[in-house]
Amino acid sequence: MLRLGLVGCGAIAHTHTANIVNKLKGAQITFVFDVFSAAAQKIVRDYNLTAKIASSIDELVNSEEVDAVLVCSRNDAHVEPILAAIKAHKPVFSEKPLATTYEDCQKIVAAEIEENQRFLQVGFMRRYDPFYQQLKQTIDGGKIGKPLMGYCRHFTAEPATNYFETPNMINDAFIHEIDIIHWLFGDDYVSVQVQYARQNSLNKNDNLVDPQIATVKMKQGAIVNTYLTQNSQYGYDVKCQIIGEKGIAELPDMPKLEMHSVGKIYHEIDHDWTYRFEEAYQLEMQDFIDQATRHEAPTGPTAWDGLVAALTADNAVESQQSQQVVEIKLPERPVLYQ
Repeated sequence: MLRLGLVGCGAIAHTHTANIVNKLKGAQITFVFDVFSAAAQKIVRDYNLTAKIASSIDELVNSEEVDAVLVCSRNDAHVEPILAAIKAHKPVFSEKPLATTYEDCQKIVAAEIEENQRFLQVGFMRRYDPFYQQLKQTIDGGKIGKPLMGYCRHFTAEPATNYFETPNMINDAFIHEIDIIHWLFGDDYVSVQVQYARQNSLNKNDNLVDPQIATVKMKQGAIVNTYLTQNSQYGYDVKCQIIGEKGIAELPDMPKLEMHSVGKIYHEIDHDWTYRFEEAYQLEMQDFIDQATRHEAPTGPTAWDGLVAALTADNAVESQQSQQVVEIKLPERPVLYQ
């Protein structure tokens, strides 16, 4: 049984904990830490955990009762527990983003290179979604020929918080497309541009420009547009279409009960992301648990993938200021991540 130490006890930690307790195999949470002790106490109580509550990150990471570490803390609090886990030679799963700055991502990559070993998996859960998996297999299998361009949609019914601002559209929403496009095309980015469309009068967040259109271009020439809004009103809606030399592959509309009623044929749309990626969250964590149990390097998104996403996001936020094309200058991929 893999013994997990949980750092951060907010909403996403509850999602993972519920899965570990009720859905997944081979792991148990033995230690928890949160800067707010009440949050740690609550998660232990809510899921009837036998876990101990740590007084610090170091206590948790270095405990002999912890085999691997889950980092579910605030976005800007990922670096310390990740570096501590790498130093302790313990597998570590971190929620996305890897870090909030490119420089911090570089520190994490450098730490793994120094140890000449990969310990980290980043929580870009879409890679584990069965539909995205099918899309990847279709592209890699050559069924649509070489991928030439694409279209993505990332719509949320309403902003997650009343302080959701313009840069959050990149760092909290588009960050998923940044990773999944990079993975689907198997290519690196060379530029990004963010433009503002006609503004939604129903948007209540004063510091949020909404909607936005993000365009990325890749080394081999492919271009992908992503349409982004936090104010769709009608629900949570994610789409990905890849156009190749001899065909098109795209995500299906999510299967829902079809209703024939009052002169209409329709199906409902989820209000938020919770159910759309429910299975993906379970699959990514089970994979992490399985690899850690076998003492093998994680097979999911790496620290390098997290760095690529962070640098691209930084450049996208820069583009928001001018709505012009911004060049993305990625360093050479280290051997450890090839």
